[in-house]
Amino acid sequence: MSRLEIGTIATLLVLGLMALFPAMFIFHPLNDTAGLPLAHPDWQHPLGTDAFGRDVWTQLVYATRYSLIVGLLATGIAVVLGVSVGLLAGSARGWMDDAFMRLADLVDAVPGLLLALFLVTLWGPGVIQLSIALGLAGWSGMARVLRARLLSVREETFVLAAKAVGVRPVALAFKHLLPHALPPLIVLVPFRVEISIVAEAGLSFLGLGDLSHPSLGTMLHDAQPLLRECWWLLAGPGAILLIMIFAPSVLADQLQQWADPRLRRARFDLQRADCTNDS
Repeated sequence: MSRLEIGTIATLLVLGLMALFPAMFIFHPLNDTAGLPLAHPDWQHPLGTDAFGRDVWTQLVYATRYSLIVGLLATGIAVVLGVSVGLLAGSARGWMDDAFMRLADLVDAVPGLLLALFLVTLWGPGVIQLSIALGLAGWSGMARVLRARLLSVREETFVLAAKAVGVRPVALAFKHLLPHALPPLIVLVPFRVEISIVAEAGLSFLGLGDLSHPSLGTMLHDAQPLLRECWWLLAGPGAILLIMIFAPSVLADQLQQWADPRLRRARFDLQRADCTNDS
């Protein structure tokens, strides 16, 4: 792996530890208002304080935790729905395939953020509600990719042989079709996490997030009026949001090379050629 990929994985591990064990990374309680309002960064408050005297770094750690939880939950819901619909559509074909693809067309006709905005407005804010809304808005792409892959895999020789010996449809779908159709879907998972995190930040920026939890979008919204005087209010959440957008893209590229034997072989040949030239 390149240095960029190693750095990306290390960054994701640190963010994961922040989400699992936030108390290990903070210096002040979450809602402690003992600091001076809008104090500049110093040794006691590495990212300064907000308008209420709260430590911005502490807020950032818990906001990162909240964004990762929502992103992973929403992605899990989208994957379950996408795999279920794609597997049924690609395996059954006929009227069931047409019905599920028309449902996917209906979901695609509405922008994902707009659909999530409507659902959150209908259900109210909350981690579960927001995760379900983002998951329902993001499953159709995964279903289409899995269905397209299944249409190709089902014509392979080993699938035709399994049908010839009388393998039941359920066993055929889960033991023969699905394992060979998953690699393209694995690459989409980091992108889905990235999209969910950005959507959550956007909804929180608009005031539709869960106000009982710190959020990157809420922190960016609160920093907007004080941007010129208090740059540190924007620097922290902005940097974390950029990392969460950039890191999944690098991880998806690595997963694509791992899942595709041709890309893995080409990369191995390139590394071997570099070693030969160096020697």
